[in-house]
Amino acid sequence: MKELKILAFLTLLLFSAPMLAQERGVEEKTDEVEEITIDPVFQEERVFRRDTTLSEVHLNVLNLLVFGALDVGYERLINDHASAGVEIFSKVFNKNEGEDVDLSKVYAKDFSITGKFKYFLQEENTARGYYAEAFGMFSNGNNEKEVEIIDSTTGEPKTIEADLEYTDIAVGIGVGGKFVAKQGFLIDVSFGIGRNLFDKNSPDIVLLPSVNLGYRF
Repeated sequence: MKELKILAFLTLLLFSAPMLAQERGVEEKTDEVEEITIDPVFQEERVFRRDTTLSEVHLNVLNLLVFGALDVGYERLINDHASAGVEIFSKVFNKNEGEDVDLSKVYAKDFSITGKFKYFLQEENTARGYYAEAFGMFSNGNNEKEVEIIDSTTGEPKTIEADLEYTDIAVGIGVGGKFVAKQGFLIDVSFGIGRNLFDKNSPDIVLLPSVNLGYRF
């Protein structure tokens, strides 16, 4: 009788061992899944518009508010560190033209088209932060210069100030900083300096200050 009880116990142990092992394996696997499962909200990497879109439009509010000039531009990102763009300038809103106080006289040009190439210095950003730029500009307008004429009364030469028309091409360099919000709105502040190359009546030095407000899309 005793031997039968021992035999029954061993038989029960033999059949129950695989079941216990299987249950233990399921529990361990479940624990594994629980350990590596992470809330998808935390797994998802947030991607902002400023880091994925390539086009920008902007308006130079400095030229508009102070000098009554429309200065708009389009810029295209080439990669994370470079962009190329074009800007168009015109004194269409200068209401003080011909008056004693005419701030627009700061610019001899009446119209210009400027191409710019920007190289951004901060590696961790997508075409934003501080940058260096090179530009080429086609412009025309009237520049005040001293000219020598013959006095009709005395017949002797004299020097007078005169507004002379010009059309010229300039090249130059500049520096600036572009700051872009996550949604794509941006402010771009820069200053450039260059030189006209061909027309003797054009200004020797070209200045390009800008405070641009725009949007990256």
